[in-house]
Amino acid sequence: MGFSDLKTKCLADSNFEPKRIAIAQADSEELFLALYEAQKQGLCTPLFIGRQNRIEQLAQKSNITDFEVIHSETAQNAAEEAVRAISEKRAELIMKGTVSTSTLMKAVLVDKGGLRRENFLSHVALFETGDGSFLGVTDGGVNISPDLKAKTAILNNAVALFHALGIEKPRVAVLSAVEAVNPDIPSTMEAAALAQMAERGQINGAVVDGPLALDLAVSSRACSLKGVKTPIEGKADILLVPDLVSGNILGKSLIHLAALSTGGIIMGAACPIILLSRADSAQEKLNSIILGVNYVQYSGN
Repeated sequence: MGFSDLKTKCLADSNFEPKRIAIAQADSEELFLALYEAQKQGLCTPLFIGRQNRIEQLAQKSNITDFEVIHSETAQNAAEEAVRAISEKRAELIMKGTVSTSTLMKAVLVDKGGLRRENFLSHVALFETGDGSFLGVTDGGVNISPDLKAKTAILNNAVALFHALGIEKPRVAVLSAVEAVNPDIPSTMEAAALAQMAERGQINGAVVDGPLALDLAVSSRACSLKGVKTPIEGKADILLVPDLVSGNILGKSLIHLAALSTGGIIMGAACPIILLSRADSAQEKLNSIILGVNYVQYSGN
């Protein structure tokens, strides 16, 4: 299943209705192109937040005719208005425009009026592989150096996303540099703890193993050659990385070196948050919209 399949599944669902997306500081041609495609295909309706004159110019240029605008002069106010739209049920997803990530997340996480839940926020990037399936990488976008408690929440967020994709028991490989537990490499200790927690029923809805080097997570041949027995069997659905740096490098390698199609969202808030980079293409933005819309439709929240 790829991004096109996700879109087809949503649109074929008799209970599906286009989702309203609140775009914080809408001021990017690439973003408007992606939203035009998403709206044309029946996936969403945009609630643009930002400078009204600029929004109307970009909407006209990209042929978007059905939209709503909340005028905002500042990035901070745009982020706050996006959060308010979710709280007041005027939108179902938030999408980052040209507002900075820190400004948007500050509005999301504010104690009063924000979208914080008990869940830990984390980013999940999905990559469409050569065989048409998804490979998830988490967390290369939000948490810098997560501890065991944070990694447990990051894992659960990614599993919840894969459940919404229709994958009942995703295989989660908890990555490190080696497959042996080594006290000198803390990520191996945390990976082993997560695997043990899953075995004892503290993590549900997934097959979890670690520590695993990347080759063992994605290559059954590597497992055979190394003589490593793992329930992942080189067929991981989700790669849980040790920290933000390794996740960021892995994700960008899959995009720029392996040329895989990608999209991603932030999980754990009261709604999915489509967090985009200024360098993302219109297609990457569209993929992220498809992913967020699919989660809203099928998460059961």
